[in-house]
Amino acid sequence: MLAVVREAARALGFEPAVRFEGLIDSSVPPRVHEELVPTLREALSNVAKHAQASHVTVSLALEGDRLELRVADDGRGLTGGVTGGRGLANMTERAARLGGGCTVRRDPGGGTVLEWHVPLTRH
Repeated sequence: MLAVVREAARALGFEPAVRFEGLIDSSVPPRVHEELVPTLREALSNVAKHAQASHVTVSLALEGDRLELRVADDGRGLTGGVTGGRGLANMTERAARLGGGCTVRRDPGGGTVLEWHVPLTRH
């Protein structure tokens, strides 16, 4: 996860803030990790390409028996809906394969929030 964030810093022009909650290293099964890493990479790539953000926060938390990834930026937010490439569809499909979900919304305070979650009990 940290390597993906460092990699994204080049395209963003700054390093995102990162927060971990819970015993992430010992609790995330390999199958979940295989979907989580490309999801984070895609989310940060979207911020770099579209958001014109100056700050991004990446949060990864264990909430009971589920893993939650949240990527929030202070950029220009969603304008006219989500269009274009397959990035959001790919992230949603990765979550669905694991029994989870993915949403993207405009933050009322400005920017965009991506929330991706999957259960840990199935894997």
